[in-house]
Amino acid sequence: MKTMISRSIFLLATIAILGQAKAINPPTAVVDNSSKLAVMERNLERALNRNVAFPVLAKENMHGEVYVSFVINKEGKVEVLSCHSENVALTEYVLRKLARIDIGENPEGIWKTTHMRFNFRPENG
Repeated sequence: MKTMISRSIFLLATIAILGQAKAINPPTAVVDNSSKLAVMERNLERALNRNVAFPVLAKENMHGEVYVSFVINKEGKVEVLSCHSENVALTEYVLRKLARIDIGENPEGIWKTTHMRFNFRPENG
C-alpha cells in the first residue's frame, strides 16, 4: 500500500512538473531553411524567365553572352556583384532587367553567390 501511494505521488509530481515545463517553453515551429531556399530558387527562376528574354524589338547587334554574378539581398532584390560582356548595350539591358526582379523577402539572408551566363542569339527562322 505504501509503495502504491508513493508511486501515485511520484506520478502526480512528474505530471505537474512536465506541465509547468511545457507552459514555460511552448513549442516553436521549426522551418527548414532548405525549403525556404528551394522556394526562393523557384521564384528566381520564374522571374528570370519572365523578365530576361531576347530583346525582340532591339536594334541590330543585340546578340552575345553576358556573364553575371549576383546575390539576393534581405528584401528579395538582385544585387549584381559583377557583370561583363563584349556587347555594352546587352550588358545594360541585362542589368536593367535584373534590377526589376523581386523574389520576395529573404529575412535570414540565405543566398549563395550565383554565377550565370545569358546567351542571346536570334532564332533562325
